Amino acid sequence: MKAFFLFILLFAISTTFSQDSFSLSEAIAYARKNNLELKVKNLDVQDVDGQIKEYTAIGLPKLQANVGYNYFIKLPTSIFPNFIEPAIYDVLFDENLLPRRDLDEPGGVPVQFGTKHNLNAGLELNTLLFDGSFFIGLKAQKMYRELILKQITQSEADLRYTITLSYLSALTINENIQILEKNLSNLKKVQNEVQEIFNAGFAERLDVDRIELSVQNLEAELEKLKKLTNVSIAVLKFQMNYPLDKEIQLKDDLAGLLNRSYLEVMDPQIKLNIQERPEHPVIMQGIRLAEMNIKRYQYSYYPSLYGFAAYQQSLQRNKLFDGNDNGWFQTSNVGVNLSWPIFTGFDRKAKIQRAKVTLDKTKLQLNQFENAVHLEYNNAKTEYLNALVTFESRKKSIALAEKIYDTAKIKFKEGIGSSLEITSAERDYFQSQSHLIDAQFQLIQAKVKFDKSTGKL
Repeated sequence: MKAFFLFILLFAISTTFSQDSFSLSEAIAYARKNNLELKVKNLDVQDVDGQIKEYTAIGLPKLQANVGYNYFIKLPTSIFPNFIEPAIYDVLFDENLLPRRDLDEPGGVPVQFGTKHNLNAGLELNTLLFDGSFFIGLKAQKMYRELILKQITQSEADLRYTITLSYLSALTINENIQILEKNLSNLKKVQNEVQEIFNAGFAERLDVDRIELSVQNLEAELEKLKKLTNVSIAVLKFQMNYPLDKEIQLKDDLAGLLNRSYLEVMDPQIKLNIQERPEHPVIMQGIRLAEMNIKRYQYSYYPSLYGFAAYQQSLQRNKLFDGNDNGWFQTSNVGVNLSWPIFTGFDRKAKIQRAKVTLDKTKLQLNQFENAVHLEYNNAKTEYLNALVTFESRKKSIALAEKIYDTAKIKFKEGIGSSLEITSAERDYFQSQSHLIDAQFQLIQAKVKFDKSTGKL
């Protein structure tokens, strides 16, 4: 049982530590999952889904229930014409019971209608039957959702590019630190050997001081790089949205990334296809949305047709709970309503004109994007080829610098060389190593830029 719990504990510890170590692909995957900008974009998708449902509800049937109660403390009074008195006089005149004469205009008779208690309850149904601009708008809402998804794809590509460059930058500094530490260790060995030769009387104090100065310079350079690596790692963690107070390790090395990244570029079949760039679908979707917006305003010239139906029951009594009084009276009706805005003060015409301007601007944006992509592609390809030439040259230089450094050490030990030759050769050797690492970084970076220019990153 103890062994089982020990196994669980070791597994949990190993899992925890494994989360602090990232390869380049793992860093990109972590960033895609945790990057705040992408999280906001995904929330935008949810917001658009809500907007689509909200807009769709405009065209769906709507049922409304109404209940109303009125109690008349004083019933309203209306004045009715006095038609009874003239009719009675006409009968008396016809029967010769009274002599015929002109009558004065009869006055009105005050009359009260209704009951003190009035209770109404009903249902009302309304629905949109036809509205061209509504259906175009609904389609535009769905197209806007597609635009957000395409923007997410573009943001993910930009994030991969940013994480890759930051990862490479941090990796380059780490590689320089490792080489500098190795060179410092070797130089300290030389320093000890020179000190022993000096103690034996076969070297000058100047030789010891020169070696000590070189050691101090390397130690100062190492300290600067260690501070710089903290900054580069912090930038990488920020872009990944990784906790800044937690340690992080980089699994990959420049040589490994170099072997699996830069050779593909020389494939002569690689050609530029602008449609593979993640920005292209975004711009094209913007053009389609602009065209849809023009249609939406054009369809607003057509009439809108609404249907409605209503059912109501009313109760009118002087005593609300008197069962012997009036019962419920029913009313129901159905109908349609046609709305046709004939003249709106040139409002729609102005909106269509502005929508067409937006469409033209988006098309110009597409042309500008295509020209920029061609320029970016050609520059990235040239930059890569130059970086490849530099890398091959640096590999030859470091071999020569190492040979010179070893020769200088041998000559000094045999007494036919000076410490100046050693420090000079050591400095050249370190610079050659640093230049090679920089050339590796520049080559991988150029490959990343090339992949970005072709939309394959």
